[in-house]
Amino acid sequence: MLVRLMILFALSVAMSPKFMSAQRDDRAAIESIEREWLAHESDQATLEQILAPDFAHPVSAGVMLTKQQHIDWAVHHPKPGDSVSRFLTLKIRIYGNVAIANGIVEQTRAGGDASRTIFTDVFVYRDSKWQAVNAQENAIGNPVKTPHS
Repeated sequence: MLVRLMILFALSVAMSPKFMSAQRDDRAAIESIEREWLAHESDQATLEQILAPDFAHPVSAGVMLTKQQHIDWAVHHPKPGDSVSRFLTLKIRIYGNVAIANGIVEQTRAGGDASRTIFTDVFVYRDSKWQAVNAQENAIGNPVKTPHS
């Protein structure tokens, strides 16, 4: 009987409007951060806010960039002025104080050239804010057929 009551209590909390609202607020916060990051990916002040002190960014050169190394690289290698970036997909999963964002970004140049990148960003909620602790992306080449496509 006690176990049943505990299960019912847990379900009522999980289904409560306040709990569901907190989930939506966290999702909205992460989505907002992702959009800000994409729009201002070479802006030092924006990156200082988004990236946690212990941020790590493994890159294809086989090295792990720190927060400061990532910011230095981004500031000194801005997107071409004629390019526009947008999310093709953005999915966010929340696990308590950890959030994972997966998506695809398309970058289009004025001449029509486009490139796509698939990414995973990991965020942690601490000190009353969400910050990125890890980011990794890979360029997308030719589409690969999967068994389900």
